[in-house]
Amino acid sequence: MLFTLTDEQRLIQSSALDWLGHHYDFRQREASVHRDGGAAGVWAAFAEMGWLGLALSEDVDGIEGGLMEKGLLMQALGRHLVVEPFHSSAVLAARLLDLAGSPAQRQQWLPAVVAGQQRLALLHHEQGDALPWGRRHCTAQARTTGWVLDGAKKAVVGAVGAARWLVTATDGEGGTQVFLVDPEQAGVHIDAYGTSDGRQAADICLEQVEVGHDALLDGADCSAALERVLAEGIIAACWEATGAMQAALEQTQLYTQQRKQFGQAIASFQVVQHRLAEMAVQCAEAQAACEFATMRLEKHSDMQARQLAAGVKSKVGRASRFVAQECVQLHGAMGVCEELPIASTFRLLTAFAHESGHADSHAQWLGVQLARTGGYAHSQTLGAFDAP
Repeated sequence: MLFTLTDEQRLIQSSALDWLGHHYDFRQREASVHRDGGAAGVWAAFAEMGWLGLALSEDVDGIEGGLMEKGLLMQALGRHLVVEPFHSSAVLAARLLDLAGSPAQRQQWLPAVVAGQQRLALLHHEQGDALPWGRRHCTAQARTTGWVLDGAKKAVVGAVGAARWLVTATDGEGGTQVFLVDPEQAGVHIDAYGTSDGRQAADICLEQVEVGHDALLDGADCSAALERVLAEGIIAACWEATGAMQAALEQTQLYTQQRKQFGQAIASFQVVQHRLAEMAVQCAEAQAACEFATMRLEKHSDMQARQLAAGVKSKVGRASRFVAQECVQLHGAMGVCEELPIASTFRLLTAFAHESGHADSHAQWLGVQLARTGGYAHSQTLGAFDAP
């Protein structure tokens, strides 16, 4: 850690690790995978411990915790490869409704979400998205009775079983709007499937889906709130990845101490020690990137949200790929066996690399922005550099 945790942050971290260690080990996690992406008892426990309302306002029964608290919780969930749709429901959908919803919408849905009685899902990703910031192809046409939605959303984790969807769409004036949509609405088509990392996702097609005026979140352009939530979601996913990376490193260290070759543990070989050391460096750098992005986003304006998210995803995405591949390599054939967590960790980190934009896409976007604004000539630590 590059900073000192508060008592509340330490409590959240320790209680999450303790509960997951006793109630969500690898075998219990496998049972959740086979129950179509989650267990009702696990979700109820999340609610009982206050996790579902950690990032929500107090007036909807939330705890109103900060980004660091949310990050520490996500790190614990990643360490134990949790497949329940916590990120999709609590980090993205519920948070967006809390920021952009009307008082009536917030009171109707969020207390039930905090209590674990209802789940929400954010339908945002579309075919061909390299990054999550672009204009949505899903459209919303205004009618006298409300709105008509047309479009398709891809790879929505937690869509099946959600009480309401938050659907992003472009209105007739080019603005981004968010609508509350009933999954049972006429014109909704769902193609559900399991993902490689054990979660449940779905492709959604909306064909002339009619919703009322009260389905529109707050009746205004939601672009700012949506960008903030998407950035927070990317940073939270990076925290989750660091938890999986650290657990994988520890498991690999233990395995190399037990696995013998030529009459001695392979951990005694210098080349293996060097690879383990490089993995540890990558884990530490990924952790530092998450801490930096989280602290900056909490202290500064939303104008930096997209840049911070791009920077941390670029770093953690590359680090997670290295750690995942090295773990499998050092495990040998056991690294692809279902009996050990390494194979599941590899799949989780591989899926993470492609969610909300690949690390390379974020790095490219960030480079373009720095070149355009001249940010490359200014250091946050040293100040501006004069051209020679």
